Formats: sequence, structure tokens, C-alpha cells
Amino acid sequence: MTASRMRATAATALALALAACQPQVKPDIDDPREPATEVRIKPVPSATAPATPVPPAAPVAPVPDPIDTGAEVIDRMTARFSAPICVKGQQNRHWRKRYAGYPESFARQIEQILPLMGYVVEEVERKGLPGEFALLPIVESWYRPDAIGPGGPAGMWQMIASTARNHGIRIQPGYDGRLSPIESTDAALSYLVALDGMFDGEWRAMAMGYNAGEYRIIRAFRSSGDRRVSGESHLPRGLSRTTYDYVAKLHALACLFEKPERHGLVLPREVRFVPLVRMTLPDGVQSLDQAAVRMGTDASQLRRLNPGYRQGRVVAGAPRDVLAPATALASLMAAGANPESTPAPPAPAADSTYTVRPGDTLSRIAARHGIPLARLFSINGLNGKSVLRPGQVLRLAP
Repeated sequence: MTASRMRATAATALALALAACQPQVKPDIDDPREPATEVRIKPVPSATAPATPVPPAAPVAPVPDPIDTGAEVIDRMTARFSAPICVKGQQNRHWRKRYAGYPESFARQIEQILPLMGYVVEEVERKGLPGEFALLPIVESWYRPDAIGPGGPAGMWQMIASTARNHGIRIQPGYDGRLSPIESTDAALSYLVALDGMFDGEWRAMAMGYNAGEYRIIRAFRSSGDRRVSGESHLPRGLSRTTYDYVAKLHALACLFEKPERHGLVLPREVRFVPLVRMTLPDGVQSLDQAAVRMGTDASQLRRLNPGYRQGRVVAGAPRDVLAPATALASLMAAGANPESTPAPPAPAADSTYTVRPGDTLSRIAARHGIPLARLFSINGLNGKSVLRPGQVLRLAP
């Protein structure tokens, strides 16, 4: 073999070897999960007309899905519980029995507070706090915004006036922010965030601090030389029985929500309700009754949710944020739109219907079709306890 032929043969072998090392390019294969109608073929730009670059689409902010079922309230709260949840001991057994000794009554009470509880669960998530703190208003008042306790504490978080003012709550003639679920929740959770930093995230110590004052807990740690915390074992030493019971109650409630079947409980997981939305009253609104007309909701319900306004009057100088059922109009107002200047969506045809699909909620269906939620309820004979089922047919117009 001549030298030239040897060089040619070597070059050929080298080319074959390099080709074998290259990654194999697989042809595009249609994903059988995608329908053929979703395929889009872009035209190939001609050589004479260079393609015009297409600017990237602006990102679309996802619309948060409001909590509107018992299952969502319970699951999102228990997902933030801290281990151990169900602890042993006489005090915890005592409080579990006290709360759930009558299982049907306990479940009814939970069902009644689901809208407010859902609001607090979302706020607890937003603050990054343990889920046990969504149970605090049960211990304090059973989620009653208008609760007045012996000795002067008020609201569903049961704050005394001096503590409330120290945490920025407005109290003035005609208005008491302790009775506002918005103001009191903001203040209570901000206080718990501060306690989180003091007690290194130990939620039991934070709960004791909320009940007895943080400095009392710090002094108890120092005098005992022990930073262990237990309502069952009365640690740290030197606190009142009320403070130890406070933690035992929270542990007992957490266990009831985490393991309801152990206690013969059937929690209202299937219940649907109208979620609550935080909104600012428009300028010129001087009473909750006026606001109810604008947002298409029941005036008595709006007053029950916002008892901080005496006789429902919005006095000068008082905060103007309220909680309201998330009707279509209230949701527009909460988003900063003026319903009076916002063009209404076309009304559904008189014979139009909608077939429920998996994952649907009444609030989303109402928003999608531009129908006030209360009207969708009325047309179909539904209420906050109604359960949607896939395949169910809803009327969108009378």
C-alpha cells in the first residue's frame, strides 16, 4: 500500500470514529398526551424577507385561587403544623375531650367559622408562621369579631386596649380596631412574627408570650435555666396555669384537625363557602349599608364581619379597610376598579347553562361568566353549603 493510500485510509477511519462520537439527534415525536389540534407550525421566513424578531410576551400574573372549601382551609392549615402534633398527657386528653366531646356540635362550629378561618390561614401563610396560630382565634373567642371578654379584651384575638394601641390598632369614638378582623389579625400576626425572632421559631414559647407577655416568658427561662417549653409538663416553671393550658389547648386542637378520625370527628371538608376579600371603602361611603349596596352583598352580614364600626357608621379618621364576601362587584372593588365605570360583561343568554368540570368552584364560575356570586346562588337554589359535582349543570340566567 502506497503512502498516499495509507493516509487516505487513516483519514477515512478517523472521520468514521468522530462521527460515531457525535450525539444522536432524535426526531421530534408528538406527545400522545397533547391533542393534534394544539400543534402550531410556524411559516419558514423567505430568504428575501428576513424574519422580524417577536418581542417576548409580557408575563401574566397568576390569579390567586381563593380558599373556598373546608378541605382547603384544613389542609393548608395542617400542612404548616409543627411536629409533634398529637402529644400524650392528661391535659391534652382533657382539652381534646372538652373541644370534641360532642363531635357533631364541634363540626358545626367549625363550619360556621370557615370563611374567617380561611382568611386567617392565608394571612398566616403570608407571614410564614406555623399553622397552629390559625387556631388561636378559636382558643380566644371561637372566631367572633365582636367578642368582649371579662376584664376588657375584645375581638377575635382578644386584645386589651393598651396592647392593641402598642401594636398600631386604632381605637377612637365610633370605632374600635380590635373588633376589625383585618386590623386585629394584622396586629396579632405582626406581634407573633416579632415573638418568632425572640424565641427562635419555637411556636409554644411564642404562644405563651402572646398569652402572658414576652418578658414574663424570658424571665421564666432565666430563672429556671431551662428553655424547654411544654404545656403538659408546665415548662418553663413559674408561669400561670392559664398560660400552660393555652399551649395545651392549641396542641389539642391541632390533634383534632390532624387526626379527626381518632376522635370520632367528621370535619366539614366538603362544605363550600363564599370566601372573604379585603377591600377599601370608596370615597364618599359613610356607612356599611351604603357599601353593601355598592358591592351587591347583604348589609347585615357586612356589619357582622366588621363590628369595629359602631352601628355600621364609618366615622372620620377610622381605617376604611373591610372584609366582605367576594361577590363579583366586591372583587372588582378590592382590585382597585370602580364598578360604576367598569363596562359590564355581556349578560349570558337566557337559555345558557354551564356544566361543572373537575376543580371548578362557584366563585370561579361566577367570575368567568360575569355573574355576581350571590346571583349564581339564587338562580340555582344554592348556598354556601352546596357541593359542586362534575357533570352538574348550572343555569347562568333565570
